[in-house]
Amino acid sequence: MSSCADFVDGDLLVIKTIFFFFFSGMACIHPYIAVYMRHQGLLPSQIGVIKSAGNFMSVIIKPLLGSIADKTGRPKMVAILTVVTASILYFSMVFIPPVPSSTAPTQATRQQRHLAEAEISGTDYTQSRSSLTFWLFFWIIFFSHGVHWSAVSQLEAATYQIMKKNGGGEFGRQRALGSVGFALFAVLSGVAMDTFPSESQYPGNGTGAATDNPDNKNGYSVGFYMFLTFMVLTVTFLLLLKDWSTESCTGFLKSMGRLLSQVHLLIVLFVVLVLGACDGASDTYLFLHLKNLGASQTVLGTYLMVKNAAEIPFYIVACWVIRKLGHVATIGSSFLIFSLRFLLYSFVSNPWWVVVESTLNGYHAVTWAAATSYASISALDDLQAFAQGVVATTFYGLGHSLGNVVGGPIFQGYGALVFFRSFAVSCLIGFLLFCVLYMYFARKQNPTGEKILSVFF
Repeated sequence: MSSCADFVDGDLLVIKTIFFFFFSGMACIHPYIAVYMRHQGLLPSQIGVIKSAGNFMSVIIKPLLGSIADKTGRPKMVAILTVVTASILYFSMVFIPPVPSSTAPTQATRQQRHLAEAEISGTDYTQSRSSLTFWLFFWIIFFSHGVHWSAVSQLEAATYQIMKKNGGGEFGRQRALGSVGFALFAVLSGVAMDTFPSESQYPGNGTGAATDNPDNKNGYSVGFYMFLTFMVLTVTFLLLLKDWSTESCTGFLKSMGRLLSQVHLLIVLFVVLVLGACDGASDTYLFLHLKNLGASQTVLGTYLMVKNAAEIPFYIVACWVIRKLGHVATIGSSFLIFSLRFLLYSFVSNPWWVVVESTLNGYHAVTWAAATSYASISALDDLQAFAQGVVATTFYGLGHSLGNVVGGPIFQGYGALVFFRSFAVSCLIGFLLFCVLYMYFARKQNPTGEKILSVFF
């Protein structure tokens, strides 16, 4: 009955369409932002700082925009303004000039020298974080990243509210279209960038940026225009969607304090933080490594498609895995999977091999299901949304920020081999630490009633 209701209910059809267009648009540029910044002449350490700043700001912006939507009682308008504002900021990155070459000063170079905070010359100037290129990327991503991804939470809240009002539907069926769009257009946008290069915007040697490959003139602008098209469609269907309302939790601060004072939950959140750091470091610096190996946008897009598609069967069997292993063991096992992934990445010499290894990312679906389920079991009924927000913020906001900040200097200073293998060893240490902490400090508080880590001991 619920599946029939999904396709008969007009509001749920609109929700599906919105998720598809939104994630299709994000697939066109979000995975490629790191390599785009590198193409424009920024250093890996600078890229790590920029992405970390954006992830950190999302920790603040996401709950702020949610509270504004609740307080004003106009969540639909807030969601539309959120998507429009962030889309304009994201698209403006296509106009950011590359870091000027120190060997061929031009008028653009002289203008940037006047804007630099310190008098730097030659290579020092080109690599300086006070360059115009660095600060434009920094502030645009600083404000736009959290704003844009907060729209996902607002759309998810709208989905739950509409399903509740209409008395039917399943959340997974609505959200699945977003995964389909992301997997599909991650590879299609990569192919489009390779097929339609923009030579005039990214000069190879002359006055252009110190790119990842002097002869690589990929048309990143094609991805930005595809992104803009999908965002326009997203806003159009948001306007067609009927309004929804939210309810505030009474005694929110007191209930929140009780939830976050549970030691067992804090330990799990610590693990989510570390896993998020591994995921963030992998997302950012794996692409830079592949570009150094000569990977085309088609390779990167294919990797993203396989990586996201691999999660689908794991989502299907996630409940079965959790019942067999238990929530805690399922979450802890992710350390072992990440360790294996980093180790395999360190042996990659042909960029296409990473496409095969990306299938290991499918286990992320099981980990995510276990982490969100554990948080849901630990929280009261009136704190379910907050509990899920804490897990998402810890993983994607704080975790990704930590991974980018720590990973940048290692990748730049010691290279990809040391970077991947040091993270592989760190994951093993994290696994042992998690087992010890939970066994000795949280086992008696476990809310699931499962035998803790019996699969390991």
